[in-house]
Amino acid sequence: MALEIKIEESKFADKPVVEKIYENETVRVVLFYLKSGSIIDLHTSISTVITTVLKGSGKFYIGSRENIKILTEGETLIYDPNEPHGFEAVEDMIVQAIITPLPIKRL
Repeated sequence: MALEIKIEESKFADKPVVEKIYENETVRVVLFYLKSGSIIDLHTSISTVITTVLKGSGKFYIGSRENIKILTEGETLIYDPNEPHGFEAVEDMIVQAIITPLPIKRL
């Protein structure tokens, strides 16, 4: 069954808002709501991470904070497993991240 997800601009807050909107045994979909200047620090995932800017624009870190790609609405960046990544909102920004395969939960 199809699942419709609507962007809710009312979710912007002083700190980044991270909302898991879907998950099954193979994939997780997350929305990030960031006000201008907000940052998601560099981190890694054991999975492939596909990021798409749904609103606004931002600086996307590729491997380090020195290697930056500016993305605007509709643009996508795909990170390999274990590749350091993060982003900073240049203007209020909504980012969708698709994480696959679903990372295995550690005990």
